[in-house]
Amino acid sequence: MNVLSQTGWFLVVLVRGLLLWVLIPFAFLAWLLVHSWAQRVSRRQALCWYDGHLTRGLANGPFRLMIAPEHRHFGRIPRMAAVEPRKTSLFGMGAIDLVQVV
Repeated sequence: MNVLSQTGWFLVVLVRGLLLWVLIPFAFLAWLLVHSWAQRVSRRQALCWYDGHLTRGLANGPFRLMIAPEHRHFGRIPRMAAVEPRKTSLFGMGAIDLVQVV
């Protein structure tokens, strides 16, 4: 990956982090008013769906010229009801095993 592409992805992550402050309340309200009863999806599925579209939109939109085409290939984002939500927790991330540290 070249330097320009790395810079492009860094900017995508930076802008995405700022836009999540707007996206999370919007996704919650959209889930509450529409998606929860019309599509029968969970809050996690709605948030992951909106986040996937935001990331794809940033990489294929304003930062398209900075990111090499082979590094911005995205598969098709599935329908909201078919999204597998990512689960994270503070202790279950598997990055550090506390037993081995002690």
